[in-house]
Formats: sequence, C-alpha cells, structure tokens
Amino acid sequence: MGDSERTRGAKMGQRTAVGPRGHRGLAIAIALLALLSAAPALAAKKAQGKAATAATPAAPSAAPGGSSWKLAPCNANSAADPQKHVAAMSDRLNAMAKAAANPAALHAAIGAELQATVDWGEMARLTLPTQWETLQAAQRSEFIPLLSKMVINTYVKRFQAGTEVAVQYKGVKALGDGRTQVTTAVTVKKTSADVAYLLRKTEGCWRVTDIVVDEASQVQSYRQNFAKILTKEGWTGLIARMTKAANKKVS
Repeated sequence: MGDSERTRGAKMGQRTAVGPRGHRGLAIAIALLALLSAAPALAAKKAQGKAATAATPAAPSAAPGGSSWKLAPCNANSAADPQKHVAAMSDRLNAMAKAAANPAALHAAIGAELQATVDWGEMARLTLPTQWETLQAAQRSEFIPLLSKMVINTYVKRFQAGTEVAVQYKGVKALGDGRTQVTTAVTVKKTSADVAYLLRKTEGCWRVTDIVVDEASQVQSYRQNFAKILTKEGWTGLIARMTKAANKKVS
C-alpha cells in the first residue's frame, strides 16, 4: 500500500471514530446534566470511560491543603437512596424547563439546582488527581468556584425551555470508596443514550461527582485537558483559561 493510500485509510478511520454515537452522547449530556465538560470528547474510547469509573482516586479523609469553599445546602430527596435522588433531580429540571418565563429565569434556576446537586470539591479533586494534594488552600479556593461556574455556564446556555427528558432507570451499583453508580437510559425527542451518574454521600446528601455518557467520562475529559494546559502553561495559564470561560456571558 502506498503512502497516499495509507493517509486516506487513516483519515477514514478518524471519521469513523467520531461518528453519530459521539454526537448522540453530547446531545444527551447537554440536555440532562452534561455537567461536566466545557467541550467534552464524548466519542472517547470506551476503555477510557471504564478506566475512569474503575480507577477513580480515593478521596482523602481530610484535605491537607484545605479550602474556604463550602458545599451548598442539600436539595430535597438528596438524602434518599441514589436512584431516588437522580429521579428527583431529573423531575426538577423538567419542571424548570416547563415553568420558566424566560431564558434568564431558566438559567438561574438550573444554576441553583446544579450548585446543590454536584459535589464541586470532589469533582475538582478528580480533575486534578496528581496535583490536588500539593495545592495550597488559596489555589483550591480559586479553582473550585471557577470550575463550577464554567460547567454551569456551559450547561445552561444550551438548555432550552420546553425540552423534556424521558429517563429509564436501569440499576444501582456500589463502586467502593463510598461511590455509587446510577445507570439510566435517557431519551430527548428521538435521541437516546446510556447515562451513568457517579455519586457519593457527603454531609448526609448524595451528590454527583461525574457523569459517563455512552461510557465516556466527563471528569476524565477535564482531567486530560487540564493536564495538558498545566504542562504547557502552568497554574497561572490554567486559571487564566478557566477565568475566561467562567466569565463568558451566557446568552
């Protein structure tokens, strides 16, 4: 096979890897709780998603660096079993979409829901697993709010009033280290995908720490992107990029 033929074959393989399955996962993640990525590569290899689920770094009993960031109060039903918590969260998001008078009101309601639903501190730690223990309290306190605002901005600007999500619950599985996975099949109009929520109980409430769409982990996407930026631009470069994304006006 000549060089030109190999090049064409490689390009064909690249197109196949980012086919409809990846676009379907992205649409669902945005429509329900695509929390977790500014621009996630949902067509990532299945093995990567499985590795992220199986090998999540264990949470330390106490964070040596500390942080001034605090968890938001729990939402209703967040102390119930994990599946009931996810079901209640989905019901609230659907109700918000139906009742919102305008996009601004919808965005504010969804933002408040996510602040109380996600364990932002744990998500932050998972995105920087090798660096987290070396960060100072001031760095953690700077990073966590930027991450939460960036994720919320990405989510709310794509959530459309009137969008309704049908959720089929497929089971609950204990993963160890206090984590639990709730697996669902989600349908928005004629588009569907498998969505797994990873949760852990913090201060008496179940909170989301990752979402895996068609076996692609959102947290792992952040982890890979942040690692590249840190290598090239350092902590200052990462914070500058996150600040720009977090402060971007939501239309």
